Amino acid sequence: MRYIRFLKTPRLVIEKGTSRSQISCLITITSDLGETYLPHDIQLSAELLSSDASENVVVWRTVQWSAGMRSVRITFPWTKSRTTSKLRIRVGVEPKSTHDEYSRFSEKGCCGTVSAWSSEFIPSALAKDAEKLVERRFSLSSGHVVKIFEETGESIARHLWDAGIALSCHIDNLLDENSPLTKALLPPQRAARLQVLELGTGCGIVGITVAQIIEGAEVLLTDLPEAQEIVERNISQARTAEDSSIDFQELNWDAELPPNLQLPSSRLDLVVAADCTYNSDSSPALVNTLSRLARISPNVKVAIAMKMRHSSEEVFFDLMGAARFEETAKFEYPLPGDLELGEEVVHLHVYQYKH
Repeated sequence: MRYIRFLKTPRLVIEKGTSRSQISCLITITSDLGETYLPHDIQLSAELLSSDASENVVVWRTVQWSAGMRSVRITFPWTKSRTTSKLRIRVGVEPKSTHDEYSRFSEKGCCGTVSAWSSEFIPSALAKDAEKLVERRFSLSSGHVVKIFEETGESIARHLWDAGIALSCHIDNLLDENSPLTKALLPPQRAARLQVLELGTGCGIVGITVAQIIEGAEVLLTDLPEAQEIVERNISQARTAEDSSIDFQELNWDAELPPNLQLPSSRLDLVVAADCTYNSDSSPALVNTLSRLARISPNVKVAIAMKMRHSSEEVFFDLMGAARFEETAKFEYPLPGDLELGEEVVHLHVYQYKH
């Protein structure tokens, strides 16, 4: 997949050599890690929206991205007579779209480019750039819409990655009790509440999607302190399913489990992690944490979503085997590529601890 990103978030500027004002931003289209750029021509729709529930289009224009580009500037004319209420900018392939339909990314000829919504801003107050955030919105086949903010900076912990999005956009299969995913991840006879823990949550997209889809789920998102601010922002705007909850807790894989996770009463049904195996040096700590959780919750299902980026990641599978985890299911989610579907693939590995 490719992502539209704000290199410079919206700000009010004066056109050079004139007194005319305009709202300006700078975007790029890259891979999830930002190491490569979209190598094809594509026409984008750029829209200045009101930031109320209606999100009416105030001004719009088309923008051409050409092969070989690394960035493109987008500007909207602005006059003081226009509204001073809050606005936001949306940039995407489909005009006037309120969200991206993940299922369409798999259609033939679809470029699989993820749209970007800026954080809201007031034009008259744009002495500096708008808040350095971008919002992603995904519509699932069940009709649910997942909205997640990520940062525009370079922090790995505060960005969305391919595997997390792919897993989140397939989680609504859990609404079908006969689906292979449901049988692989959920206990056959659920207790009153489903206990779910996510490791390395990043922006929180996987765990938040679970809490929005599954009724009666207690979801705990965990990561290092640097992820807390963006996760809690996303939690605050999530609409959870009936009787479901989401919380964040700091968890360092190199440290002991927090006391609340060591109690027999805190037994887990499901542990999930996405995009957590890219750094093979952290795999021993990840597997050690999974082992400690499984000793307390021996029947827990462990679901690991990953897009293999280099062969060194295979050490994770050796470590899981040595730790007595048995793979019980495997799912494959092809990603839209630059030329065709499936150039890259996200795999979901499901494990059971052999206690």
